[in-house]
Amino acid sequence: MPGWVHFIHSHLGVKVPVKGCVDATDRMPPMRKHQVSITWLTKYFRDHYESHPLTEESLEDEKERYARVYLIGMIGGLFFSKKSSNLLSCGWLRIIFNSWEKMGEYSWASACLAMIYHNLCNASLKAVREVSGAMFIVQFWAWEHMPWIAPVQRLDRDWPIDHPLRGEAYGTRWLGHTTCDNLVQHKLDEYRRRFERLWGGE
Repeated sequence: MPGWVHFIHSHLGVKVPVKGCVDATDRMPPMRKHQVSITWLTKYFRDHYESHPLTEESLEDEKERYARVYLIGMIGGLFFSKKSSNLLSCGWLRIIFNSWEKMGEYSWASACLAMIYHNLCNASLKAVREVSGAMFIVQFWAWEHMPWIAPVQRLDRDWPIDHPLRGEAYGTRWLGHTTCDNLVQHKLDEYRRRFERLWGGE
């Protein structure tokens, strides 16, 4: 573990406590075995930013540190999240701390999709009660392919929303005010009937 503490310190300039410090959110040490608490790390930089905000005159190294912490939050807390905690395996840090050019060479979309398939396979087991990973992507897919479970866009508010990604990402189709008033609710038989019709069942 000391090796990872030194590794993080050398790249982010922060020494992660190992003993005698418990995260207020996780109720666990910020560093546990070969994993680091995303909550503790992002909170540390958020608090530091409030007292030392980034400016145009900030050093490039400092800007990169904040950018890499943001990536740690995105990777460990969103796209490759765990269901048990917000601990991120330090193995990811070797990739995140690579040069920007090397990071861009990885197929992140393929890795995320593989993680989703892996988590869905695990979730199909009888003993498993939860699923982790980027389930918002599965949700968007379901809304696109099964409109009877998707919310309906409301056009009685300001529309369209001025968003820089509108039209470039599937998820932006669901930006804005929606309603679920017209959906079939709490009727399992109705859902089963529509699923069977969709996939060729009787």
